[in-house]
Amino acid sequence: MKEGRPVRKTFPVNALIEGRRVLVVGGGRVGQRKVELLLEAGADVTLVCPDCVPELSELAGAARVTYLRRRFEESDVSGCALVFACTDDKRVNRRILEVAQDLRVPCCCADGNWPDGDFVTPAIIRSGDVLIAVSTSGKSCRQSRLIKDNLRKHLDSIQGSDLLVLGTNHDLLRAEARAPYHLLQREREAVGEMIRQVWGVHEFLILNTCNRIEVVAAVSKETGTSGILRRLLRFDQLPPDAYYLKRGYEAFAHLCRVTAGLDSQTPGEFHVVAQVKEAVDEASARGWAGSIIRELCDAALHVSKDIRREVEPLLDVAEIEDVALRYLDQEGCGAGVRTALVIGTGVVGKGLVAGFVARGWRCLWAYHRKLPAVAELAPGARVEVLPLEGLAGGLACADVVVSAVDVQAPVMTCEAHGAALNPRGVVLVDLGMPRNIDPGFAKVGGGVRVTDLDGLKQWVRESDGTCGRVREVCERVLDEHRGIYERIRHSIQGEPVEAGGG
Repeated sequence: MKEGRPVRKTFPVNALIEGRRVLVVGGGRVGQRKVELLLEAGADVTLVCPDCVPELSELAGAARVTYLRRRFEESDVSGCALVFACTDDKRVNRRILEVAQDLRVPCCCADGNWPDGDFVTPAIIRSGDVLIAVSTSGKSCRQSRLIKDNLRKHLDSIQGSDLLVLGTNHDLLRAEARAPYHLLQREREAVGEMIRQVWGVHEFLILNTCNRIEVVAAVSKETGTSGILRRLLRFDQLPPDAYYLKRGYEAFAHLCRVTAGLDSQTPGEFHVVAQVKEAVDEASARGWAGSIIRELCDAALHVSKDIRREVEPLLDVAEIEDVALRYLDQEGCGAGVRTALVIGTGVVGKGLVAGFVARGWRCLWAYHRKLPAVAELAPGARVEVLPLEGLAGGLACADVVVSAVDVQAPVMTCEAHGAALNPRGVVLVDLGMPRNIDPGFAKVGGGVRVTDLDGLKQWVRESDGTCGRVREVCERVLDEHRGIYERIRHSIQGEPVEAGGG
């Protein structure tokens, strides 16, 4: 039976041979590869052989190697740091190995004598200061080459990589048109796993909020322009002006604006900070992201604090629940003791209930899964709790209904709840995405008024004229911190980082 290839356990090291004499015996293609690699490492190469390939003759003619045009002599080994036996004669290579070992000079044999040598040279990739070595301990040279070739492609893609943001939001698509593109948890997991398999996507996160869905990623140039991410998010079904694709500094600046709350439905709202952090944690937990994305988001959060500090004097900052309450006040819904029905027990739902209680309203609080903690509210608060299944009973007396739950389909539909609405009229405010309240209620008439996140956004913009000044201040702060982005880009591409910057 034919024996398999010998296997030897090895210990990886990087030899420091710059300026030191190294002997290569043999002028064929194997010897050529060894000489070229040694020259890249800065070695003082001596080549011994009666004849050699043209490439080695050129190196000798340019005085880049010392060429001794003769057969190997034992004295050639003296004073060498390393020896490579690369002739096409196994007996000669064995003799070179024996002489080197007698003189205690490490020797590598590039033929069947290799298991008796002192070291082997793995398949390597060198790019600038990056050196990657691949070894299978002698099992499979073909596998080593295959791994090396794939790593070479990956390394090349990293060196041309930059930041990218692909997404859509309330500025480009109204709530109804945007809803099919939002990704709830299971969909997000599935899309994330598909993105994870895309060559050239190094790290990424998926930011899915009530007013936006976007992928933030470190990707190669080729992947960023190929359209595959657009297809995975199904944005290829949208016209080009219904989504955005930002690269490089513009991608970083966009993320800073988002975390500062300036691209939110309500400019300046703060919920998005927690949402970005949750997206980073999710991406890290699922293996989509590592140090690059975390550093990127940490930097964006740092810059966003400076943006907030500068723009807050210009901006009436409010969370979405505060905007909804102010809107209802302006719509004349606050006169006398009124009844509000709040659907949802999350952060927004709690804020709404607290706001209605502070205004002296009677409040019905409908929960989907989690029973709300009424005891945390002010003593004597007029709050009644009911399950989502009992919604119809609360609608009959509600003057205002505000919904903010994370569900796939509306919790209020015309068919199931239309007949149960307060006959005196009702204002329906939908803060959910996807929609919580059937848009068909807008056509019911009879004192039923409906608004959603897009409607509140329009109301805020009409009631606040400072957006232009806020944008100017924001761009100035971003420009002052441009150096932060440059450092992140250099860290991705492996370039040296210049001192200074924001």
